[in-house]
Amino acid sequence: MKKTGAIYIRVSTGRQEELSPDAQLRLLKEYAERNDIYIPSEYIFQDNGISGRKVSKRPAFQQMIGLAKSQEHPIDVIIVWKFSRFARNQEESIVYKSLLRKSNVDVISISENVEGDFGSLIERIIEWMDEYYSIRLGEEVVRGMTEKALRGQTLSAPPIGYILQDGTIEIDSATSVIPLTIKDMYLSGYSLRQISDYLNEHGYRTKRGNPFDTRGILYIIENPFYCGILRWNYSDRQRVLKPADEVIYAKGTWEPLWDEETYNKMQTLRQNTKKEFKTRDHSTTRHWLTGLVKCSTCGGNLTAAKGTNGFQCWKYAKGICHDSHYISVKNMEANIISGLEGFLDTGIVYYTVISTESNDNAQRIDFLQHQLNKLDQRERRAKEAYLNGIDTIDEYKKNKLSIQDDRNTIQLEIDSLSQIKKYAKEELDALMLSRIQDVVTTLKDENIGDIEKGNSIRTIVSQIVFDRQNTSFDFVLHLNI
Repeated sequence: MKKTGAIYIRVSTGRQEELSPDAQLRLLKEYAERNDIYIPSEYIFQDNGISGRKVSKRPAFQQMIGLAKSQEHPIDVIIVWKFSRFARNQEESIVYKSLLRKSNVDVISISENVEGDFGSLIERIIEWMDEYYSIRLGEEVVRGMTEKALRGQTLSAPPIGYILQDGTIEIDSATSVIPLTIKDMYLSGYSLRQISDYLNEHGYRTKRGNPFDTRGILYIIENPFYCGILRWNYSDRQRVLKPADEVIYAKGTWEPLWDEETYNKMQTLRQNTKKEFKTRDHSTTRHWLTGLVKCSTCGGNLTAAKGTNGFQCWKYAKGICHDSHYISVKNMEANIISGLEGFLDTGIVYYTVISTESNDNAQRIDFLQHQLNKLDQRERRAKEAYLNGIDTIDEYKKNKLSIQDDRNTIQLEIDSLSQIKKYAKEELDALMLSRIQDVVTTLKDENIGDIEKGNSIRTIVSQIVFDRQNTSFDFVLHLNI
């Protein structure tokens, strides 16, 4: 019986040694013809210029996997030039190949023979080698960038006020007025907001053509590039600052807009005017649940929306999050109370015990906590597979239950290693349920004020994740003994 197959092609950027997409396609089609595999034109998937490290960032790959797992079973085999084209991360390679095998779909590399008794072992070895090569390649890239930074050579496009001309960084006469204006106004006592308002009113825009905000002004003030100093490895891709000893500073090769003395004056002024960040006391908020309920999409806080009688994700209100999580105050309160009463009805409750661990077991507890964090990553991947159409809702629920069972097992060991081992599990559960009952009683009492309600629920609840799409509330509970 003739098989139906799909072809997957991936070509990375800057790779001279690999075959072109056309060459890969020609060889894959020839293989399919020789082996009596029918390849419909719509079953040819290609990702260009995309790294193989993370399959979640390859749209054609995700589309192909979704097709292969569909109930219609449209394809029997996926053909690739090399296994490294399929995935270069071995963990993800194993996960996706396992998913495909459940749907009776094979993955074949036409240039790597893995048939025979040792085929599976050889395939794993190839995957390990590909992943090792990818890691080493990343290390070599970082090493090369570090050497370039130490020589004071810029590794990215220069900031506003400069232009790259024939490989040389030069002052841009058209935009250099912007950082110079910011410097003069800031040293004259103007606030970040006043400076951004001034620039926007006079028609100045960022390099991307957007209006200025205080964050953009602060970036220019704190950037040593303008005094002729290159700063590299300052933060990661999520803009999380790196440790000070990992940051590289080097003398640049371009003409500065101001000297180091001026730069230091601005940093001193910044430190003297910076407001210390403090967690907001819930008693000053509009509702006792503010700051406790999180958006399931982005993790942002749900806050009492101005002009409405409801809650909304603050990041959605700022245009950062793309999923509305609006819910009325009445429904929010009713669902929170109902959720807590659900624990009382079933007598089943999961929580973290807050206690000081003994020094002897600290290392083991740290390891177990790391395992809990890995379970969180597994749960996110399972959700991602469901949202991308790779897993059905039943498969997602099964995975979620399995992860929860593993989480409970690990948490039990953490509890047994800590000082709470002097308490029986039944005693802790009874104590937790008793405290939940006290909180429910407080929340349902109309004569009790918001501050007391806020204090009460925070004695047992760390956070509540609201999923509007499924109208679900996931409670993260703690028991302080």
